[in-house]
Amino acid sequence: MRLMTLIAAAALLAVLSAPAFAQSGESYIEYRQKVMASIGQNMGGIGDIAKNKLPFGKNIVQHAQVINLNAKMIALAFEKNVAEGKTDAKPEVWKDWSKFKDNAGKLETESAKLAQIAAGGDMAAVGEQIKKVGGACKGCHDDFRKPKEQSWKNK
Repeated sequence: MRLMTLIAAAALLAVLSAPAFAQSGESYIEYRQKVMASIGQNMGGIGDIAKNKLPFGKNIVQHAQVINLNAKMIALAFEKNVAEGKTDAKPEVWKDWSKFKDNAGKLETESAKLAQIAAGGDMAAVGEQIKKVGGACKGCHDDFRKPKEQSWKNK
């Protein structure tokens, strides 16, 4: 019985301490990519609704809210300087951290506005705000994301 208790305690300790051992640079990169992919997928969903005139206009509110929630995670997700490996983040993220955080903040602000506008149902206003959200994404990508031809995916 005592041996089983020791084994169970050792297993619990291993599980609880695993995150401390698993924090490789690759883990940070993978997490960042998931946060950013969620933003991209939700922007894509909004684009599909708008371009194809799908009857899901009310869903734009939720898409915008998800983008906003993810935008709030960007700075923390990139806080650790991991610029080597399977990442498209430029070293400039950490060289000009203040500007990077400001750009993430712009996405947070514009996506919150999109959710508010979408709740009103004015699709013309939604279209204008989508451009602002896209502009916030582009502004950050231009400065802090490697161009597609330099992407780790193409190596």
